[in-house]
Amino acid sequence: MIYLFSDFSTNGPYVGQLKSVLYEQTHNAAVIDLMHDAPIFNSQAASHLLAASLLSVARDSIVLAIVDPGVGSKRKGVAIRADSRWYVGPDNGLFDVVAARAHSSTWYEITYQNKHASNSFHGRDIFAPVTAMLCNETPHEQYLKPLERESNGGDDLMEIIYVDAFGNLMSGIRASSFDDKQSLWFGDVEIKSASTFSDVNKGDVFCYENSQGLLEIAINQGSAKAHFNASIGDKVGIR
Repeated sequence: MIYLFSDFSTNGPYVGQLKSVLYEQTHNAAVIDLMHDAPIFNSQAASHLLAASLLSVARDSIVLAIVDPGVGSKRKGVAIRADSRWYVGPDNGLFDVVAARAHSSTWYEITYQNKHASNSFHGRDIFAPVTAMLCNETPHEQYLKPLERESNGGDDLMEIIYVDAFGNLMSGIRASSFDDKQSLWFGDVEIKSASTFSDVNKGDVFCYENSQGLLEIAINQGSAKAHFNASIGDKVGIR
């Protein structure tokens, strides 16, 4: 099973072309869209979002993840075996959180070359073929080589990392690191916590543990994004 994670959006040809390569080069592997609206150009925020999204990713699967503002540069392509899953994509910090929080992780540099590869679409021309080879259990020495790499970046990110369609503000803070004696702050505003939307009045601002296990700022039947004029990268804090 292959999961796709990107900042491509579902507009344009990009996701469809990724799927076309995977369909052509695998034995009809199931391909699931995990998300395609990851924070654009922001591999740090996306790395925390990807790690949180693993609650919905099956074990013994492959995650093809692409948030790649450095496409066409000298940045490496990598494949990582972290616990029971493979991850394929650019070496720009996108997999640092996943690898740092895994019980074990092994990094590989992608050596696969495609002489027809576009300088601006390595997702289709390099990462998708490598994902297909992993899925087909092609021997690794044909397209990967071991890479010595420390896995850093397991700490929470004290920022907004995602804004959903309802205007809810997802932070990079794991709810497991937050307790009832603490308060979440957004700028100079203290955000009270609740279990879910129905626990507060309509229009109330609150924070809660969302379905991804992260702290999220929301307004019951309203938009926290509009209320705070918030965006990805805005700082949050715990006191």
